[in-house]
Amino acid sequence: MFSSFARKALAACVCASLSCGVPLTAFSQSALGLQDAIIRSLQNNPDLKAFGYELEAQLGRVRQAGARPSPEVSLLVENALGTGARRGFDSAETTLSLGFLIEHGARQRRVDAALAGGQLLDVETTVRRLDVAAEAARRYLAILASQEELAEVNRSVQLAQETLSAVQVRVKAAKSPEAEEARAYAQIAKLRLEHEHVEHQLATAKRRLAALWGARQFEFGSVEGALLNLPRLEAYETFVERLERNPQFEMLLSERRLREAELRLAETTRRPPWQVTAGIRRFEDQSDHALVVGLTVPLPARAQTEGAIATARAQAARVDARQEALRVQLDAELFALYQELRHAHSETEVLRNDVLPRMETAVEQSRYAYERGRYGYIEWVAAQRELLEQRRALLEAAANVHRFRIEIERLTAAALSGRFQP
Repeated sequence: MFSSFARKALAACVCASLSCGVPLTAFSQSALGLQDAIIRSLQNNPDLKAFGYELEAQLGRVRQAGARPSPEVSLLVENALGTGARRGFDSAETTLSLGFLIEHGARQRRVDAALAGGQLLDVETTVRRLDVAAEAARRYLAILASQEELAEVNRSVQLAQETLSAVQVRVKAAKSPEAEEARAYAQIAKLRLEHEHVEHQLATAKRRLAALWGARQFEFGSVEGALLNLPRLEAYETFVERLERNPQFEMLLSERRLREAELRLAETTRRPPWQVTAGIRRFEDQSDHALVVGLTVPLPARAQTEGAIATARAQAARVDARQEALRVQLDAELFALYQELRHAHSETEVLRNDVLPRMETAVEQSRYAYERGRYGYIEWVAAQRELLEQRRALLEAAANVHRFRIEIERLTAAALSGRFQP
């Protein structure tokens, strides 16, 4: 049983196609999209499946809370096995009675508390699904970043091989020492070793994503997307307005309802249930029968209930305090994430538009100067190394943009499935 809030938040998380129930066999076996990864995770995440049993258990609690107290059957024998005229059972009085409890609304209070607990679990389900969707986006991003890093290493290997060819020309012409050729070979060997490391890193990232939907092996070859395709930087006020969508607020509201229901249930203990009994009494000495009716009214003991009521009231008040604390915490967290997002945006644009074009020009000029003997091998390789470092920095900055955006969208329960698309 999902609340309306749960349905809305879940729809925001994975978009309208989630309701189609896409089977696993419908997914591509080669390239995986972010939306597909999120849907797989939401449909098959082991933790979500395990939590589903908690929802079933809560349904059982609701049914149990609505159960009426069982009637009591009692048999009472009096004036038997005594002395004199009361010897044996000849003068015995036997009473068979049936008793019922009058709960004064306690059963409805139990049902209300159980239903409030179910609503809280509904919202917790939404929170868990949003967490799974956000984690799927994070792991998807890790794969995409590793793919881009692997492509960058390939370009580095190609550049190193071109460098080796240029060095060999000068060594063959006796214009450069053979030590430079050895250095160029060593650089290629180091880059190939790094290539192997990134491949392992990529395989691990794929395995971690597949584990999110319970798979022990990954069956996709790559993920789709363009890391350098940055989402538009929206105004901070836009995210602040969306912050109220955070399902933790709805969770606290549901918890408030639960605590209020528990308080009402605790207050009913001030009036203990009455017991009504009705039965038949048989008089053995005269073989007569008579109707017996009884009412048992427990005397209320205020000291026995005040502790439970005070506890329930304190827990309800604590929810209000937590709500205010949560709002302050989320405001601060959103502000910090937005500042990091702005910086990552700026860093990406500066690296892409200002730094890298100049570094590429510097590498070309260094090669031109090296081939004509104006620069040494060290100067040329230093320019190459700096270019490669800035390319890596660009990829990291772009990945940070997406990382911070994922965290902001998780914070505001926004859509996650449209990122990284080319």
